[in-house]
Amino acid sequence: MNNALAQSGVAILGGDQRQLMVAETMLERAAWVKTFGLAPVPARPRLYPARSIKEAVADARVIILPISGADGKGMVKTSEPVEIRLGDEFWDALAERALIITGSFPRFLKEKAVQLGIRVFEYAECDAIAIPNAVPTAEGAIQLMMEKTAFTVQDARCLILGYGRVAQALAARLVAWGAKVEVAARNPAQLAKAEELGCTTIALSALAEHVASAEVIFNTVPALVVTEEILSRMKPGTLIIDLASAPGGVDFPAAEKYQITALLALGLPGKVAPLTAGRILAAQLPGLIEQALSE
Repeated sequence: MNNALAQSGVAILGGDQRQLMVAETMLERAAWVKTFGLAPVPARPRLYPARSIKEAVADARVIILPISGADGKGMVKTSEPVEIRLGDEFWDALAERALIITGSFPRFLKEKAVQLGIRVFEYAECDAIAIPNAVPTAEGAIQLMMEKTAFTVQDARCLILGYGRVAQALAARLVAWGAKVEVAARNPAQLAKAEELGCTTIALSALAEHVASAEVIFNTVPALVVTEEILSRMKPGTLIIDLASAPGGVDFPAAEKYQITALLALGLPGKVAPLTAGRILAAQLPGLIEQALSE
């Protein structure tokens, strides 16, 4: 057991079943754990549901937020009917040199943390979490496709934008189910990997010339790549499933204009496989926190 963590209090703010599993794991390593905006919390020694954000973070060396972090207004998702906003009450109550752990954090909140000497560790892109998390994301994307279309995955014409962790997991499953998969990416090495899997490939710069033949488009690029020009070339009824982090990579108002169904599918692991996603976080976060505390 890391001595720093064993002597530290941990505050867990917001979240869902995944955060509950993290709380139970952290209880095995930390001095105490307080939760706020997370329900239901089982009665355990050294595990305390707090009545306010101030009470939760007081004297805590580690503050764990959901993988989604906070939105542009500093709001944190909760599973209790309480509001968690990372405003003055939150920052004023933090212990000196506290460590905030989250998947990703808005720039304005990171700048605030720097001003106050508060450390922030973002783990969404850590391979230990991102690689296994790609599996429930890919499975959830295929589930959405099945729910929103009137045809089978087999023989469906699917176009995947980008070829990172999630796209690779998605392509492998679509190919295994018999879909006709095309991958658009900038990196030649990624395109070569997709071809080895049995996908056809194109350069992302040539996207406009290929979207008309796709029935389902999966975007994993965290930038605006599906512009109004691209959308104007699609067939009405095309389904777009955007898996990129908010705000996604699709011009959603333009999609509606051209009768394109576009879904921003955030947080799929927690929605379609919360048990698996929770196990991933519970297994990996303690080690990442211990490492961050020792730096």
